[in-house]
Amino acid sequence: MANQRVEAVERALTLLEAFTPATPRLTLNELAQASGFYKSTILRLMGSLEHFGYVARDSHGIYSIGAALGRFAQLAPALPAREAQLRGWLAALNAASGETASLMLVEHGPLAEARPVEGVTRPRQAMCQYAHVSQWPLRHQLEEGELVDEALSALLQQCVDSGEIETGEAAGLSVAALAVSVAQHHDEGLAPAEVILLSGPTARLTPAQAHRLLAQWQQGD
Repeated sequence: MANQRVEAVERALTLLEAFTPATPRLTLNELAQASGFYKSTILRLMGSLEHFGYVARDSHGIYSIGAALGRFAQLAPALPAREAQLRGWLAALNAASGETASLMLVEHGPLAEARPVEGVTRPRQAMCQYAHVSQWPLRHQLEEGELVDEALSALLQQCVDSGEIETGEAAGLSVAALAVSVAQHHDEGLAPAEVILLSGPTARLTPAQAHRLLAQWQQGD
């Protein structure tokens, strides 16, 4: 499927994804900062999107989502309640921080009791279930269904065990993690724990900053 991708389409979609509830109106400079694209490229892509009604531009040159996209919202199937809640949390954390926010599934409890995460091949390995990726060109790029490395898996496990926000650095990233759902150890066949992860490059985000942002989100949720 990789050879069937169209770069221009992906760039246009990247521009659309720059619009969030926190940033519903964007200037050309803001779109360039969010996407990393040249302004000349953005002008051409936004011109096409505006022609089809997917974006609108006011007299001051500020862009917003166009009415045409509303038609697709009506066609989209409703998300299950839990998924909608989790994705809403990730979107809010991403909007507040500008960094990648993800939901990790983490095995926990005694190995004999833990229910394996589907797709995980080694005990205590963690997997990204949902991700809201940062719009910065330099970012932690996570894909849904991706398995994370052992160092990050260990930090996530520590977070599940402690019940507190845990922070650290790994592979050029600063991360902060908070477990939001952990099955009790007396439950039969422990379900994987759900852990919110905030992550970004150490050049822009320190572990202390990641901890503060995640704590602020926790208090405001």
